[in-house]
Amino acid sequence: MKNILLPIVLAQVLTFNLTAQVTVDWSEFEVGLSIALDQQNNVFTVNNDGNLGGDITLTKRSSAGALLWAAAYDQTSTTRTDRATWVATDLQGNAIVTGTITSGFSNPVNANSLVEKFSPTGQLLWRVVYESDFDGSSTRKCLVDRAGFIYVLGIGTGPNGQVTKVKKFSPTGVPVWDWFDVGIGAPINIKFTPDSALVISHRGITGSVNGYTKLTRNGTTIWNYTANSITVGDLAGDALGNTYLVHTAPPGSTSSIIRKVSPTGALIWQNSYPITAYRVEVSTDNAPVICGYPAGGSGGAAFLKADANGTQQWVNTNADGPENYLLHAQMMMDASNNAYLCAGTLFAMGICKVNSDGSTGWFVTTPSGYSNGFALGSDLAVYVTGGGTARLAQPVPGIVVAPRVLLEGPYSSGDGTMNDGLRTAGLLPLSDPYPALGYVHIGAPSPAIMAGVLSTTGPNAIVDHILIELRDGSDNTLIVASRTALLQRDGDVVDMDGSSPVAMAAAPASYFVVVSHRNHLSCMTALPVPLNTISTTVDFTTSTTATYGTNARKAIGAAHMLWSGDVTFNEQVKYTGSDNDRDPILSRIGGVVPTNTVNGYFPEDLNMDGVVKYTGVDNDRDLILLTIGGVIPTAVRTAQLP
Repeated sequence: MKNILLPIVLAQVLTFNLTAQVTVDWSEFEVGLSIALDQQNNVFTVNNDGNLGGDITLTKRSSAGALLWAAAYDQTSTTRTDRATWVATDLQGNAIVTGTITSGFSNPVNANSLVEKFSPTGQLLWRVVYESDFDGSSTRKCLVDRAGFIYVLGIGTGPNGQVTKVKKFSPTGVPVWDWFDVGIGAPINIKFTPDSALVISHRGITGSVNGYTKLTRNGTTIWNYTANSITVGDLAGDALGNTYLVHTAPPGSTSSIIRKVSPTGALIWQNSYPITAYRVEVSTDNAPVICGYPAGGSGGAAFLKADANGTQQWVNTNADGPENYLLHAQMMMDASNNAYLCAGTLFAMGICKVNSDGSTGWFVTTPSGYSNGFALGSDLAVYVTGGGTARLAQPVPGIVVAPRVLLEGPYSSGDGTMNDGLRTAGLLPLSDPYPALGYVHIGAPSPAIMAGVLSTTGPNAIVDHILIELRDGSDNTLIVASRTALLQRDGDVVDMDGSSPVAMAAAPASYFVVVSHRNHLSCMTALPVPLNTISTTVDFTTSTTATYGTNARKAIGAAHMLWSGDVTFNEQVKYTGSDNDRDPILSRIGGVVPTNTVNGYFPEDLNMDGVVKYTGVDNDRDLILLTIGGVIPTAVRTAQLP
């Protein structure tokens, strides 16, 4: 049975405070039980038909709200129902959906657990139904790591009966391992930690006991912890391997306890704080921010931050203004340490933001009932789902960066600059060349070169387009924003006006900075660089700027530059073997006569003089040999990126 809900646009009726800081871009009458974004901010939501024989529906929308497709697996049974619990995405844009198969209608019982994977175009790639029939198993949430492995949190039958379970699947749906807790009870939440582990919160089915666990991604328990609590608890890890646990202290709920434990689970400190907290996240300064209700557990939204030593930094007990949020669903923090809560007012979806200093950023409701979850886009837009699905836009303050880069291919040690042969030959494209090479930007498309820029000569003449990435300051594999800019002969990287530093749509924070070129190996800073609205120079041409990895740049005298030779744009330079960079040069000139040449804007033109040459003076093939060492033709040089 398939039941695809067609989108109906709602009027954008809303209430909010500080209106300059948030607007509702679009709102659809599309019920969602969970929400996720891909790298391009496309929006995935899941829902299900609760009737017997009902299916899970997965919907994909563009960031602008346009319906791209809706997909469902027809499970054909007339006595069972697929019920969705979560949706997540991987780096390739696939969607992973978890659910629970139930049987019966008025009092349904759990029959099985399931996980499904859909392609970016909506095709079902695989579906796994697991656990024994009618053993009471279920799913609650899933995570996907950068390698595409899936961790499903739910209930399963272990050595101690029905308990919290984590099941890991490979990207192709093959089970890898099962983990069971020590018998505390039902699953609540699962999170990745900055030290590449997992933390899990669970709750006793009877009584008032919270369970907390940390385990490796291989399924080995690192530590367990229990605490008596009136409220359901939460936990989150910092970059040093410590973990913060939150719960309330019996017999009342007028205050919350934060416990900080070491990487091995030893108690470091615990303190009491004046709100009733249910959730905790950790800011980039390794300090906890907790969220819940004002003291006593009444309606509303309260936030509190302590430092890494437990000293209270600030408290905000009215982050939702007059809205009186009741149904708290999810908490999250952005790269600038602003905190968000997704909630509801019984009649509307609600979400609020608290700034990093504890002041209220904004609060807003949309008229489509309760919230179930939200996601933060790379442009800091907030996507929320529940009784409907909506996008909330907030202005991105942006950062300004001024990289300096030299490319080995066009570099001349005589004057320390690069040649601008592509410009003088009229071969430079006005638009961004990287999407045609398969690169997918994070954020808005890069603008074209402005009029008159290519007429500039001398040291500020344009050499080529260059690619800049900003990566998360606590996860150097996560790209937060990317765009193309222009490289001048003297190494300055400028915006499309040919002179300004490069503006990027990212919140002020510390980022790893990556510079890439279409036929040179990429390079990344070794440490995060603080970036804000004031231009910051990141100089890759000097040894004083530490870079990630070993020999990430080539040194010619005192100048450091990107290695040439990556004709295939795959972050490797190879002279022989499969996918080598030499053969494309020969193919470009015709593949038969090695002395032929071809003029044009081609990746095979490694010295970037506008001419592709396989042999002779200033040929492009020799640069590949130089990069791999010049002696052993089977050697390979790989870009130093995580």
